[in-house]
Amino acid sequence: MLQSFLDACPGIYFVTSPEGVIRRANREATRAFGDACAEGLSLLSNVHPDDRGEFEALWARLPEDGEAERVVTRLRAADGQYQAYSFSARRVKEGPEVHAVLLPAPAAPPPRENDPEKMLRVILDHLELALTVVDRDGVVTFNDGKALITSGLGPNVNLGKNLAETYAHDPVIKGGTLGALRGEDKYYVVEAHGILWENWFCPARDEKGEVIGAICVSLDKSAAKRQMQELQHKLDLIERQQEVIRDLETPIMEIWERVVTLPMVGVVDSERAARVMDDLLGAVSRLNARYAIIDLTGVDMVDSATAAHLLSLVAAIRLLGAEGIITGIRPTVAQTVVSLGLDLSQMITCSNLREGLRLCMRRMNAQATAGAHAGARL
Repeated sequence: MLQSFLDACPGIYFVTSPEGVIRRANREATRAFGDACAEGLSLLSNVHPDDRGEFEALWARLPEDGEAERVVTRLRAADGQYQAYSFSARRVKEGPEVHAVLLPAPAAPPPRENDPEKMLRVILDHLELALTVVDRDGVVTFNDGKALITSGLGPNVNLGKNLAETYAHDPVIKGGTLGALRGEDKYYVVEAHGILWENWFCPARDEKGEVIGAICVSLDKSAAKRQMQELQHKLDLIERQQEVIRDLETPIMEIWERVVTLPMVGVVDSERAARVMDDLLGAVSRLNARYAIIDLTGVDMVDSATAAHLLSLVAAIRLLGAEGIITGIRPTVAQTVVSLGLDLSQMITCSNLREGLRLCMRRMNAQATAGAHAGARL
């Protein structure tokens, strides 16, 4: 009579031992699974390998009071293909049997191309970012993303932790978390675990607009930081090199006591002439020079603006109590200076550096002699 009842059942019906060994199966079960549902065989042997652990756990936790447990799992059908079934299993009170009813589970809908979960997974797997979700209490419920893997932290590093408490020592992270849970949008850059993170923290709200948690998107900016440091390194190196070049462009030397000289070589444009003025005036003041010789032997050409700079340089040297002497002027440079129509009456020139140094020595000797005569008269 029991078998007739089971055969009349429109669903698939099994009676098994507590270990899952089949004791009875109805006609629908035989039709679906063939010989695999014969008495004495294990129902578990038909379960898909990926679902077997969950299925065994279901059988193990069936309560003694007869309450039913439900699960969806895949079983191998008579044609050898796996089919998803919805299980409802119940342990018989005061008996060593389990009764299970199976119904074919509805086929899962085909994945949509614009499935939000799928797109989110693609983003998390391919972009250097991390996504953190916290509930209203600040406990992390989701923590994943490629940035956590490439940084060496690993996914779910903060899963289950209270973010504000975990980073209580860091006021920036703690403030961003609590601010988002208060309904505020937060943006901050912070270094944590040796990594520079750029973070956007925003509140998550329900349909009533109440805050139910917060979401944080974090970008690993360590590579950008390293690039900036390397770039700054290069800029510092270039600056040092330019300083060396500037020193080579204006090699100011004290060739005699209180006599400095500046030999200039190459093209002298307005920018270089301005640097020369700054450097030479500084040297005259620092060395308490009496004469400053500007040697233009190595300069083939200057423009009108540069010539004006040189004349202004001589005047500035005179204001410091020294004399500016220009030596080694080439014919082309002389023509440019003359063409300006400037007053050259106060400019002291010599044909070359040697003559300029001789002039300085003669004048210093003359001044020394005059000083000695004046002292003798006194």
